[in-house]
Amino acid sequence: MVVLLVVVGIVAVVGIALASVGIVVKRLGPEPARQVFEGDEALTFVAAAMPDEVTAQLSYEDVRRILRLHLDFLHRQGVARSGGDLPEGDGPLVVEFGDGVDEVLARAAAARFHPQRDQVAAVISAQMAYFEAIGALAEVEGPDLSAGPSGLPLGGPEPANPAGPAAAYTDAAGPADGAA
Repeated sequence: MVVLLVVVGIVAVVGIALASVGIVVKRLGPEPARQVFEGDEALTFVAAAMPDEVTAQLSYEDVRRILRLHLDFLHRQGVARSGGDLPEGDGPLVVEFGDGVDEVLARAAAARFHPQRDQVAAVISAQMAYFEAIGALAEVEGPDLSAGPSGLPLGGPEPANPAGPAAAYTDAAGPADGAA
């Protein structure tokens, strides 16, 4: 009887473990492989990639602070993730380079740290090169601008709309005039 209870207990524990692993694998399956940001490695890479005139003006600690501020900005934008963060929505996230520079300058000033705009831009450019080197950036195809919203080549005739102009604008629910 005791042997039977031990066997049932072992089977139950193994079953629960396999189910738990299966759930996590299913949840992480569609997510791309994570690229890990190593702070010291990034600092070394960025310092080596920056122009000499900028490295002569910034200390390693200054570069580290700029990297951290920019990484915080990317995290707030949803581009950089940590731990169990899962992406929200489908498709690529796009962040403007200038927005990152402006945000870093603003946050740095709030912390009484005042790097120059060109210094911040050089550090962020080198950080982007680091992200590319570790495979954390993916090239994104831009939209096809050769066709208009109707699918016809730009400059071509507009398609006739047999339902009239009111039916031309629709939302997810159907035609704008309420007709189904």
